[in-house]
Amino acid sequence: MSERWKYQIKTGLPFGIFMPIVLTLVEWYYSSFSEAFISIKFLVRLCIFLFVGIFLIGYSNWRAKKKSEEYNKQK
Repeated sequence: MSERWKYQIKTGLPFGIFMPIVLTLVEWYYSSFSEAFISIKFLVRLCIFLFVGIFLIGYSNWRAKKKSEEYNKQK
């Protein structure tokens, strides 16, 4: 696996796991645990946030890291 993908997974995965759990905790306040966490809606939300976290946030962080490394290399 390339260094870029390792970095994207390392930086995007926490976002992809943390955000749906936080949103579901808020939803859990108004419903039961099984309705909030053990549902298709939670799984879909988890998959969407994992995708966004790894591919969009991870990639943008990778680009920022490379840009920073290039800038520091020029100094």
